[in-house]
Amino acid sequence: MPIRQRFGNWTGFVVHMGLEPLKPTISPQAKKASIRALKAKTQNRKANWTGNEHIDHNGYITIYAPKHPNTTQKGYMGKHRFVMSEHLSRPLKDGETVHHKDGNRKNNKIENLELWTTNHPSGQKVSDKIDWAIKFLKEYGYEINKI
Repeated sequence: MPIRQRFGNWTGFVVHMGLEPLKPTISPQAKKASIRALKAKTQNRKANWTGNEHIDHNGYITIYAPKHPNTTQKGYMGKHRFVMSEHLSRPLKDGETVHHKDGNRKNNKIENLELWTTNHPSGQKVSDKIDWAIKFLKEYGYEINKI
């Protein structure tokens, strides 16, 4: 019978045999390498930090705005999303995204940003789509005149 089935794991087998299991240790070389890697990572983070904003792993500038409704749990949000939210004078809704027209994620001027939405109707009947389109247009401030 395999050791894992009978004793759970190798440590269980060693204990069953009446021996003291070995405790894991880290070699001095591994400790030094770990400390060097941690320092390099921290310095990288500091290099991307400019006051209250930094560049995330996707290349977007993120800002710390803990009181804004569109932030993450840690209080950060994309600067492009913040700029668009301020321009609209409201938080972004679910399904709304902000697109950089020129593709440059660091160019967060309002002239370079477009509001996109991923919302679409789930039904396929024409009447369902028309109802959804009317609701969608009203939500964004358009008047609907029936013909």
